[in-house]
Amino acid sequence: MICLSVGLKAEVKLLDPVVSRQDDSVVVTFQLDAKKAFPIRQKEAFIPYLHQGEDTLWFDAMEIYGRERYKREKQEKHLGGDRNWELGENQYLAGEVVNYCEKVPVKRWMKGATLSFIKYTSGCNCKSEPISGVLKDSLTLFTEPVLPQRRIPQYVMEEPSRQWNFGQDELEIIFKVSKAEIDSSVFDNEKTFGKILNAVDKIFANPHFKIEKIEIAGYASPEGRRNFNKWLGENRAKALIDYIITHRPQYKLGKRHFRIRNGEENWPGLRRHLLESSIAQKDQVVEIIDSNMTDEMKKTAIKAIDKGAVWKKMLDEVYPHLRCARYLAVFFESTDDHAMDYIHEGMRLIQVGEYEQAYQQLLHAQDDMRAYNSLGVSLMMQGRFEDAMPWFEKAVDMNSAAAKKNMAAIQAEYDYEAACRQEIENYLKKYE
Repeated sequence: MICLSVGLKAEVKLLDPVVSRQDDSVVVTFQLDAKKAFPIRQKEAFIPYLHQGEDTLWFDAMEIYGRERYKREKQEKHLGGDRNWELGENQYLAGEVVNYCEKVPVKRWMKGATLSFIKYTSGCNCKSEPISGVLKDSLTLFTEPVLPQRRIPQYVMEEPSRQWNFGQDELEIIFKVSKAEIDSSVFDNEKTFGKILNAVDKIFANPHFKIEKIEIAGYASPEGRRNFNKWLGENRAKALIDYIITHRPQYKLGKRHFRIRNGEENWPGLRRHLLESSIAQKDQVVEIIDSNMTDEMKKTAIKAIDKGAVWKKMLDEVYPHLRCARYLAVFFESTDDHAMDYIHEGMRLIQVGEYEQAYQQLLHAQDDMRAYNSLGVSLMMQGRFEDAMPWFEKAVDMNSAAAKKNMAAIQAEYDYEAACRQEIENYLKKYE
């Protein structure tokens, strides 16, 4: 029990001061023992307060009245018109032990607060004085929240090879209906040509790579005659090959460097774009595409849906994306493939969790595009997202599907961290 005697005549005892946090409030409790002799004409107010540095928060006072002081104050209130005045909350007559309990809102500054008391005496003489001694020091009533430890996402690796594959849509040139001639002014083709030529440049920029084959695919939308669509697919691929040869003469590329994959009627593309579309009956169309019908029977069945309305909508919204030629893959030889040894060792170290060692190993192959994604992974798994992202970006420039997934995973963690920071900011605003 903490007991402080207050004054020489009154001998009021302050007992067991306690400070606690309850939800979003600070609660102060104590007792005043005023059973012994107390000056009858005196009133004493005991005022608790929390303080830290320049910040102070005052609680309501507890007041002890001598009997004559109580009678005089009541008379004054009556003369002033308040005939119903009586002692209120935290106001007591001397002669008993009384309990105090008050709540105030928690404030952010209460990270090392001190609870102190002041006694204010009125009656024959008036004075204010602190109660000697610090009753409760360095109270931790508010703890600053901290950002959760950075989460490390699962990584995606890709086996390095002498083949570089490209995404389905990013390096795709679109043609007008029934045409095999390239038109750079439509369907954002000019931007795609820039990507294709940039990809060619990056392959040739590596002195250790010798191009073996570049694979190009040509497609036609599933409409019209099958033989004509076969011709369209092949000639659209040839048109893209001619474009690359013409616009990059410095590499002395010839038709022997290219391989044509004729996709003919683009049913896989139709299915994929349908699922991404807003066509209401797309599930019914996909079911027909996945059936064992012949291609001609599939066309007839799709045309019958909603009296041809779905077919017309597909012609307008989906089929333009299917008339295309794609830059698919590059196959190459390596004149000096020591880089592959470093890459394989780096990947092995990643698999056993030795991420910094993997990074140091992979740095020996940092100029090899096949190492870009692994370099990013070795840094990502150390929580070094900012350092990993440039490597993933370089890998994505070379159309690495694994690097895209790793970048998306990091972005998801950035979003999570931003949400956590916002949550903390919102929490702190409550206690300003």
